[in-house]
Amino acid sequence: MSPISVLIADDNTLFREGLRTLLAQEPDISVVGEAADGLQAIRLAEVLQPDILLLDVSMPEMGGLEALPMIREKSSRTHVLILSGLPEDEFVSQALQLGAKGYLSKPLNHKDLIRAIRVTYIGEIWAGRKVLAEALESLRQKTQEMNLPLSEMQEALTDREQEIVRWVIQGMTNKEIAARLGISYKTVKTHVSNVFNKLKISRRLQLTLYRIVEQPD
Repeated sequence: MSPISVLIADDNTLFREGLRTLLAQEPDISVVGEAADGLQAIRLAEVLQPDILLLDVSMPEMGGLEALPMIREKSSRTHVLILSGLPEDEFVSQALQLGAKGYLSKPLNHKDLIRAIRVTYIGEIWAGRKVLAEALESLRQKTQEMNLPLSEMQEALTDREQEIVRWVIQGMTNKEIAARLGISYKTVKTHVSNVFNKLKISRRLQLTLYRIVEQPD
């Protein structure tokens, strides 16, 4: 099996070198390139088609959020993990709406970085519970203001997915839901990921989904 290919986009040379050194310790991860600004990130993403892009928000020429839509267009298979030292509600919400698969705060925790790469590689959403919960709540409030129909969202989900969403809203963790339903923890996480994917960017974070967050082991 080929290693997970990673492109690093950050304007700090020492930070990029540190990430490359850290990721080199993982046999299932391979750094395939580095970019120092948003424009380079777009070009390299198109050429290299990496599995994962670690994308910094604050870069010269073009910032990460500005570059993200073009990266998604040029390399749709690439899962983007946003890097930033600014865990603001509006910022994280915007990143998710633009197609990012996750968010990591600087300075990075080694263990969280590796897990985030592996989790987003298989298509799941990654962010710290508190950060993502706040971002989803912000989006929930916006969708309420726009009076977007709940029925449209519910019709996209299977009965099982709607059941899991109801338990999540009541504050249960993925592990607790798995125990209650008699299914595996991995199956619950897959259902949660499917909910995000089915409802797509603008609708997946609406109303009853505002508490669906990554449940670290």
